[in-house]
Amino acid sequence: MTRLGLHHDLSFCRADGRLIFLDIRNDRYFRLADDLQTAFLEHMDGRQAPDGQLRRLVQQNILVEGPDRPGHPTEVSVTRPTRSAIEGPGAESGQRRSTSDPVAVLDTFAAVCSTQLQLRTRPLQGILARLVSLRIRRAAHAITSDADASRALDAAATFRAARPFVPVQTCCLVDSIAMVRFLAKRGIHADLVFGVAGQPFAAHCWVQHRDIVLNDSVGHVSAHTPIRVV
Repeated sequence: MTRLGLHHDLSFCRADGRLIFLDIRNDRYFRLADDLQTAFLEHMDGRQAPDGQLRRLVQQNILVEGPDRPGHPTEVSVTRPTRSAIEGPGAESGQRRSTSDPVAVLDTFAAVCSTQLQLRTRPLQGILARLVSLRIRRAAHAITSDADASRALDAAATFRAARPFVPVQTCCLVDSIAMVRFLAKRGIHADLVFGVAGQPFAAHCWVQHRDIVLNDSVGHVSAHTPIRVV
């Protein structure tokens, strides 16, 4: 049986009463017109949406046909952050990092510069797919023990300490993808979280392990609603 479901390159969240979509294939965020948003929500809730609006959603590649596709996609779910590696007790590990480690500086330089180049020349979809592939090969399992969480904190602190030596302007997307790559190469699993705010619109991303934000403050990331987790 063929059903309509959300295109796999799209994700969405509710922010300030409106739906916001992230399209990783076309590198864009967007909202729907009021009538299409209503039809989208009706369809996802299993109600009968007007055929005309459904056709428009299909034409815009928001809804796609597929065998036994679930009618209602799960909105993004990620552990609510309660700690930050750069503030409070979690910041202590950062004080132990040395910027004299040439390997860490070189690895950070390579991760940041290659990520910046990829974002300039490739679609986000492909970059994220490669990131997932790297993490599967090098850090297949999420960290669960306190000892491994400490490793994640130390490795993230190493990246942050080396980052000022890279002559590339800081950017949440570049730095977060680069940090996930840096951690994965050390066998450490971390999530890349995309978030948005509704009014005014703002997009952000950060690196998170369980309830710990590794490269931002809890207050800042909590002002954004997660829209995609990689």
